[in-house]
Amino acid sequence: MNRISLVGLCFLSLLSLSRSRAAIPVVIDTIKVFDESVPPMEAKNRTLAFARECAIQKAVPELVATSSLISDMRAEVGKTGEEQTSFSIFAISSQAGYIVDETVSPIEMKPGNGVIRYHIRLKAKVEPVKGERNPSIALDLQAKSNYLKDGEQLILTAKSSVDGYLYLFYFLSDNTVLLMFPNFISKDNLCKTNIPVQIPTLEDQKRGLRYVVSAIPGRKVTAENILGVFCVNKIAGIDQFVGVKQGMALVTGGDESFADFQKWLANVPLSQRVEKAVPIHIVK
Repeated sequence: MNRISLVGLCFLSLLSLSRSRAAIPVVIDTIKVFDESVPPMEAKNRTLAFARECAIQKAVPELVATSSLISDMRAEVGKTGEEQTSFSIFAISSQAGYIVDETVSPIEMKPGNGVIRYHIRLKAKVEPVKGERNPSIALDLQAKSNYLKDGEQLILTAKSSVDGYLYLFYFLSDNTVLLMFPNFISKDNLCKTNIPVQIPTLEDQKRGLRYVVSAIPGRKVTAENILGVFCVNKIAGIDQFVGVKQGMALVTGGDESFADFQKWLANVPLSQRVEKAVPIHIVK
């Protein structure tokens, strides 16, 4: 599958040079050029993700540049060479700044000479991260297998260094977000210190809860990500996210889910939480 982006041009205009903790307004005007073999929806999603990444980097460049965690988290999912647009923006936002509001103009598509040009204009408000990390808070989150066949079950194991609450999100390739855990069956998301938790548990599986992955039609490999957020306290507002439902295949989290996730995470101080990413590759 040819997923090579030939050109990426980014023209940025910073509307406010304030370095306060208030949201910083930014305008991004960007063009990305793809080979014609790249599916239109994939190209559109990657262009939007690129614009969001540019917005955060322009608004808070010093935070992006000084965060070793961003480099470490990117390396974690980049071992296969697959472009992880959904994770890349999450890695930057969780460590540097959150897009708490955005307006996207219609994306223009111009084919020609064997390539397709995608033009997007994004107006965003970026809120810098607040506080310092607590090194005593750690989360170990792993998948039983990171490579799954279409229709296979996904099983995760989580272990935390302190008592707290775990939230699992599925970042889809269309840049939308689904809430995996807690859910309609597994409502208790409390994790005890150094006690492994399987998700879903054997008991939950007997009650009908299964996470079955699906590949995107026309692709040999679909790259997506599980994102775990662990917090020492319960986080309010979780009901706003689209979650897994019994007997229903969910293919998108909704257009507003990315911005909703950013706002939700922005309300939790860095000193109270930690994040962990798990890359998933689905093979046809």
